[in-house]
Parts: sequence; structure tokens; C-alpha cells
Amino acid sequence: MIPESVYSKYSQAMFDIAQSDNSLDTVLADMKTVRTVMRENENLRKFLGNPLVTAKAKKETLEKIFASSVSTIVCRFLYVMVDRRREAAITEAVENFIDLARAAQNIEVAKIRVIKPLTAEEETALVKKLETMTGKKIEPMYYTDPSILGGVVIQIGDQVIDGSLKRQIRNMEHALLQGSVANEVTD
Repeated sequence: MIPESVYSKYSQAMFDIAQSDNSLDTVLADMKTVRTVMRENENLRKFLGNPLVTAKAKKETLEKIFASSVSTIVCRFLYVMVDRRREAAITEAVENFIDLARAAQNIEVAKIRVIKPLTAEEETALVKKLETMTGKKIEPMYYTDPSILGGVVIQIGDQVIDGSLKRQIRNMEHALLQGSVANEVTD
């Protein structure tokens, strides 16, 4: 785990630049692209973390990967991280930037677990309901989880809304067991 002090100043600086240029939406989308590529490519992470590879080779590789898909400012951000020998913290810096941008835009991430994918209409209705409930814009992240048996489990920050069939069965079991104990006492 890389200490936050190592990468937070880079993400904060990038956030400040994006805000002052009124390009926060664009930079946020680009940073999400970088995050996806970094998450999905272990070889890239190993390459960037290898101290035997020169900074020039690392920057050339990053340019080949990202120059056509992200803005120049995001590429420069990555090059600065390499030049300052913070390439091992790129993923964390990108995540921190995304968190800063979400907070500035009043966006909450909702982790939504369902047994099967929702239809587009169901997704839209659910997001609207969550936005009304929280008073914030919701960025949904859907996960398929057959263990919930049915229904939905939603986590927004540290709040969990458990509407799963699994929980309902557990509650029913608990109520029945409590009822049988009460009946034994009164009989």
C-alpha cells in the first residue's frame, strides 16, 4: 500500500488545474480511461514499476497507449509522475483524482448488487430513486451476485440498503425462531 502523502499532491494539483481550466468533466473521463487500462493490464503496472526501465521508455510507452485516447494534460500528468519516480503510485493518484472530482460534482458511487443484470428502464428508475433519496447525483456500479437470491443490495458510502431475498429469509427465520421461543415460554 502506497502512502497517501506520496500521490495526493499530484491528484490535488491535477484537480486544481482541471477546475481552473473548466475541463473537469473531460479530465475525469480521461482519468477513468487511465484507471481502466491500469487495472486491466498487470504487465503495464509491472513495466512502470520496474526500476531498470528508463523514464524515457516508460513515457514513450504511456504515450503510445494514451496519446490518442486521453487529453494532453492527462498525458503530462502521467509523464510528471514518471519523471518524479512516482509511477508505482499512478493508479492511486488517478483514483484519488476521481474521488476529488466526484466530491466537487456532488456525485456518490452506488455499488448495486443484483442477481441478474437490470434492464435500461430499471437502471434509470433505480438511479432516479437513489438520487432523490440522497440529494446527490448517483454513479451506479452494477455487480452480479447470485448469493443474494433475489432483490437488490445497494451500498452508498457506508450506508447499505439490503432488499435482498436472502436478508428477507434470514429475517423471517429470526422472527419464527423468536416466535417459537415466546410460545415455549407462554405455554
